[in-house]
Amino acid sequence: MLTEYLNEFEPDIIICSETSAIIPSLRFKRKVNNNCKIISDITEWYPENVASKLKGFNRIFSYIYLFLSNIILSNLADALIIGEKGKKKRYNLITPFKKKVIVGYYPVLEFFNYTEPSKSKIDFTLGYAGVINFRRGILSLLNVLTNLQRKYPDKNIKLKIAGRFEFTNEENIFKEKLIKDNIQNVEIVGWTDYDKISDNLSEMDVCFDLRELTFIYKNSLPIKLFEYLAAGKPVIYSAIKPLKENITINDFGFLVNPKNIDEIVNKTERYLLEKDLLNKHSLAARKFIEDGNNWGKESLKLISFIDTL
Repeated sequence: MLTEYLNEFEPDIIICSETSAIIPSLRFKRKVNNNCKIISDITEWYPENVASKLKGFNRIFSYIYLFLSNIILSNLADALIIGEKGKKKRYNLITPFKKKVIVGYYPVLEFFNYTEPSKSKIDFTLGYAGVINFRRGILSLLNVLTNLQRKYPDKNIKLKIAGRFEFTNEENIFKEKLIKDNIQNVEIVGWTDYDKISDNLSEMDVCFDLRELTFIYKNSLPIKLFEYLAAGKPVIYSAIKPLKENITINDFGFLVNPKNIDEIVNKTERYLLEKDLLNKHSLAARKFIEDGNNWGKESLKLISFIDTL
């Protein structure tokens, strides 16, 4: 299918979002357009993101096979686009002679409306958006909600979740827990179009990502973070390496140990009780995106890089 599309379109540049797409791209280059440039666009930890879903011998075999394939195919590409500094270190080792550029996962600013935090002294909404699964900490966030509800019964503390569950069994367990423990004020809305994401975020006062510290999660810069910030949402995130090293997150949020519920509750309480801090971090979040960390400015870097090819 991809080969047919390439033959019909006859591109001068092919940007491959998956390593496997490099194979038909090379075939097209050899047979149709030898001057065509092939760029590998790297956003995930490969092959960890594939092998981690397997077990036993299949996991070991797949990792070795895919890692070797990745080395070969990446070196057959003409250039690499890499989403963040941490991933670039690997490709500096396995593709030392290839042109590379880091292009960040920044949002299209005009699609994200700034919404200031609620001025209500009673209403307070925790938020999460994206893929929903247990490894991303959705049960921990639910635990934070119930802790706050018990501690502040006079306040209307809610949890809004925007996205979809990755696994049906986890979705069932989550919903059964809501019923069994009589947990109130939890709203789940589904996926929406990219240009409407900020509508789902608008009600949230503070947004979370309490991902487990697996290799992939603790070494990956979360794309959703920048969408939260574009909507002016302070954040509470797992203390992962890319956030500690590359972003001054204290300007608009807190890093926490995702297993320490007391610590997370304590940081959330600050936003609940200190409205000045909530407003200050909200404005700083939006400013971070406006001051260059958006796709309008980042895309210029991509265009400039392509021009060099």
